[in-house]
Amino acid sequence: MIANPKWVRAVKGNKDDAKDSKWIGEPFCFGLVKSRFTPSKEIRILREFTRYRCKLVNMRSSEKNRFPNGFTVCDIAMDSVVSDRFGKSARQITDYLLADKDPTLLHRSIKKKAVAAVTSIEGFQLTEEQKFRMLQIRQHMECLDAAIQTIDGKLDQMTTPYAAAIRLLCTIPGMKRESAITILSEIGTDMAQFDSSKRL
Repeated sequence: MIANPKWVRAVKGNKDDAKDSKWIGEPFCFGLVKSRFTPSKEIRILREFTRYRCKLVNMRSSEKNRFPNGFTVCDIAMDSVVSDRFGKSARQITDYLLADKDPTLLHRSIKKKAVAAVTSIEGFQLTEEQKFRMLQIRQHMECLDAAIQTIDGKLDQMTTPYAAAIRLLCTIPGMKRESAITILSEIGTDMAQFDSSKRL
């Protein structure tokens, strides 16, 4: 039986492994230890994927924060001009700064800020080492994007039997499909395993 440590924790004081084993065994013999919630194997495998996806998303967020910070320390103030540091125009400016590529026409509303865009990068100082680091960060982000997309495709296959439950969860205001799959992977579909909504 897998039990919650909260219900089998011994009283603090003089204790060792043998005393802990005896303490846990006695309430178990009297039926005082409740079994911890353990989802089915299919749900546990699904949970491994959703938690791994969460790790990848967190890593991508860290890199997306690290990328503009690398420009800030080099006196490049693109944030005052572009709202999306990873949009088309921002990427073209970034390519110009990091890879010395010829910038093409700016896109959409950024065209009206062409002078401000030039001013924001005027006098920039990027060493070859800094350029190398920024390119590595961007390459890592692209790899993470591809990995997350691959995981999403696999999750779509794995959650086919739970389509009805996912649709039901998505009726909650503000609930996205990714969040619905995550909830499903944590609690499963059998609510009879929970004695009450509080325990759930």
